[in-house]
Amino acid sequence: MYFLVLLQLAPDGPADVPAHEPFIDSLIERHLVLLGGGFDSEPSDGVIGGYLLHVTDRAQAESIVATDPYLTSGACTATITHWDLVGIDTQAVDPELTV
Repeated sequence: MYFLVLLQLAPDGPADVPAHEPFIDSLIERHLVLLGGGFDSEPSDGVIGGYLLHVTDRAQAESIVATDPYLTSGACTATITHWDLVGIDTQAVDPELTV
């Protein structure tokens, strides 16, 4: 199953946002994230980025997201949405972005 995780800045979150990259790197090492990235630097809706998890069920997705440093620090909130992914064109992916 796939779950899209959107990260939104928390209104009263800390000014210093913790390092998020090592967390995502750990997900990549465990083959749990398909893709991810940031959005506009000043989004009007506060959504700063997201990632797509490949997990067995919603409970696993929620468990993983609960350990995201953005959430544990209170810097962000997350929306988790099931994504019925129907296919991926690997030829459309920039080779420099694959791990």
